[in-house]
Amino acid sequence: MKSREVGTSMKEKRRCVMWEKMNKWLKMAFLAVPLIGAGYFFGRMCRQVGQVYELILSPSWELLNLMLWFLLALGAVAVTAGVVAALLRPVWVGIIAFALSGLTILLGWQVTVGSGVLVLVYLLAASLYTVGIARELKARIRFSVRPISEGQGMLLMVLILVVCGSLYLGCAAHIEREGFSVPESYTEMFMEQMGERIEAQTPAEERQEEEAKFRDEFRTGIDEFFEHTVKPYERFIPLAIAIGLFMPLLTITRLLALVPIVILSVIFRLFTALGITKVVSETQEVQELVIS
Repeated sequence: MKSREVGTSMKEKRRCVMWEKMNKWLKMAFLAVPLIGAGYFFGRMCRQVGQVYELILSPSWELLNLMLWFLLALGAVAVTAGVVAALLRPVWVGIIAFALSGLTILLGWQVTVGSGVLVLVYLLAASLYTVGIARELKARIRFSVRPISEGQGMLLMVLILVVCGSLYLGCAAHIEREGFSVPESYTEMFMEQMGERIEAQTPAEERQEEEAKFRDEFRTGIDEFFEHTVKPYERFIPLAIAIGLFMPLLTITRLLALVPIVILSVIFRLFTALGITKVVSETQEVQELVIS
């Protein structure tokens, strides 16, 4: 009779252990899904940024709106990456979650050699970020979001590099296909200003003829300038545009770096309140070398 009771008790314990493990894996999957979704969102923004060649050369409210959406996508990846790096253990589980997010970035963006290389750079940075966070949290007596905030600088920089890379790839493809040209709005604005000067300095009966002559000469001069001066260096223009976007985005991201950390602090407290996470205290032996 006792052996039956012992056998039943062992089965119940095994079931409890299996349920706890399954429950833990379900929770980890639940925490990884937002990062995967944020990766797809970020990939869609990379795709849009790669298609704004003309907007970059002629800033407008549409470009500002796009940059705000990009910052939102960047923040979403930063917050979800912090959750994954802090909570998913063992570390390789977090790396797999980042790999899946890299895959969704490609699905939201485009699958090419260039985008693949950029996503691999992101995955490398994310892996180093995860390992570093795990090591820092393990070395601390109490859990803190400070190591997460200190480690996110490199990850955010790589994400900005990825979006600038998407701009570079888009600009390079556009210039290779159609060549580089100044937006028509700039040309028209300059010709209108010169037209006003011609009107002020030319008799009324000659204005139309002089203005038409000026427009023809101006467009011919612009075409010759780009043909002889700019065209030999066209391949460097996409790189210059991408670098020109990198520094402002990096500066803005550093100014707003505190926002994801505040959100993470709230999320971790919410997880504890909902029972998704818990605080575990451990007693460890510490060895020190002292004078005998």
